[in-house]
Amino acid sequence: MNKLLQATTQDILSTQNLVVKEVWAEAERLRLLRNILPWIGMALSIGLAVALIAALWQPRAWQVWVMVGVMVLSMGGYVQATRWSRRGNTAAGSRLIIGLTVIIGLTMALFFEDLIVAFAILGLLISLLAGVLISPKAGYGFAVGLTATGIGLVVLALISPYPWRVLNLSSQTKQWVDLTIFLATMFLGTHLMVISQQGTRMAFERLVEQSNKLKVANKELAREVHERQQAEATLAQLNSTLEALVAERTAEAIAEKEKSDAILRSVGDAISVTDLDMRIQYVNEAFVALTGYSSTEIIGRPMYTLLLQEPAEVERRPRSFLWTNGVYTQREIIMRRKDGRTYDAALTVAPLHNAQGQRTGYVFSHQDITKFKALERARSQFITNVSHELRTPVTSIKLCTYLLQAEHAPEKTETYLQALERQVGRLENLIEDILQMVSLDSGKGMTVWEPLLLQTIIGETLTCYQRQAEARNITVRVNPLPTDLPVVKGDPFRLQQALKELLENALIFTPPGGTVTLDVAEAERHGHPWVTLSVQDTGPGITPEEKPKLFNRFFRGRLAESGHIPGTGLGLSIVYEIMRAHGGDVTVESEEGQGSTFTLWLPVR
Repeated sequence: MNKLLQATTQDILSTQNLVVKEVWAEAERLRLLRNILPWIGMALSIGLAVALIAALWQPRAWQVWVMVGVMVLSMGGYVQATRWSRRGNTAAGSRLIIGLTVIIGLTMALFFEDLIVAFAILGLLISLLAGVLISPKAGYGFAVGLTATGIGLVVLALISPYPWRVLNLSSQTKQWVDLTIFLATMFLGTHLMVISQQGTRMAFERLVEQSNKLKVANKELAREVHERQQAEATLAQLNSTLEALVAERTAEAIAEKEKSDAILRSVGDAISVTDLDMRIQYVNEAFVALTGYSSTEIIGRPMYTLLLQEPAEVERRPRSFLWTNGVYTQREIIMRRKDGRTYDAALTVAPLHNAQGQRTGYVFSHQDITKFKALERARSQFITNVSHELRTPVTSIKLCTYLLQAEHAPEKTETYLQALERQVGRLENLIEDILQMVSLDSGKGMTVWEPLLLQTIIGETLTCYQRQAEARNITVRVNPLPTDLPVVKGDPFRLQQALKELLENALIFTPPGGTVTLDVAEAERHGHPWVTLSVQDTGPGITPEEKPKLFNRFFRGRLAESGHIPGTGLGLSIVYEIMRAHGGDVTVESEEGQGSTFTLWLPVR
């Protein structure tokens, strides 16, 4: 039935194209022109041959040679008209053929006596060609114009002879010329009318055929409309049943979804669901809290937004990121929050399937394991650094002990014992610093939380290092404290410990005759008020390469290593941990040869 309807539709469209006046008329004119052109070509060829024979028979008659030229020109025009008809240019080809016929008739009537009858016969053919090939209006126009021209020629012949007449044709010759032109005109006109009626008959038969097909198609269409009405009634009945089933299943789906949402909200892991292109479709509350993205911000964005990878790399290989061959897979990865901060995550990826078992997306579940990774890295670094720091004094102690036992030289015993005492003291300082770091890392380093008397803390710190400063000829200067300084809270013992560490480092690296300055001020940072304690020295300064590593555990700068300055490399890291326990910070400003300034930042609460 569908094939029938399709065929019928094509036939209807063909019928519509056929009965459209402009389309049908143009196609019919082109068909008529192509049918009449061969016969006109034959007539022109015969006329050219006759004119050429007459010219050779009477070579001195210039009118005959003019006729030969006109016929040659007509043959050229005929060739051009044939080309235009092949290209579908009906109007130009028709006008050219009609114009050539007019020129031939006028030439015969003007140059040869008593050929006005032949011109009248050709006028009949010209009017017929114009009416059929161009338009009825054009046919009437040519008929009127040629009739007037013929009357004018007759009047001219009656009132005066042709002044240019040279040839005198016999009566029999003129009769043969008229008869030939008459027969050719009758044949061409009849042929044109026959093929025109044939085209009309073909169009009518085609229209009848299409009408019959349209009737058959209408019957089939009526039957299908009836069947469709019955199907719609059946569908309406099924639809009411399906609506009830859909309402029931929808209620069940809503209940199941609410249950799933409640479970996802209560889960502590950050969960996100993506499609096959890894674009996020759903996130739970734990995901929002961990990443900082709201659900409206992150939904629709690719999963690699959260990954610390180049997006172009993930886009080139989206499937290789999933690592999923079985039911699920796990791995550790670095992820990025909305504010740009990164964190270590334990990520689980599981495929998501629909009811037909086809994979439709993926479920990502991850936890923040930054603390665990940091503890693991700290433990590894601690073991490595402590092993290195312990190796040197233990080796020295073993060497001195061996020398005391192997050499019996009382004069060297005192030297070995002093070396042993220095290395034991180094070990004691190292163990003390390690205990301090463990205490701060465990969160038990802050024993009290009370208002800090900065004047007292600075005074006690200066008392401890006054003798050392005088021995090195270093001036320690304390700027007066501001009178309206806000109250800050913390652990006085820990803050004094941090200040002592900074002051001791300043005295160690400041050359004799230098100055160490302590300053207390109020500052604003990141929109919050702070109280700062600064220790400024006039030492050699710190290189830009060493600045980022100053607060790393067990880091010792180039000057400390080359100058054999004792220390474990834990002092500044202890200062950093103390300030972090206070909710503050420690910063350094330094240039080589310009000294250094270490600043303790205490928040005003």
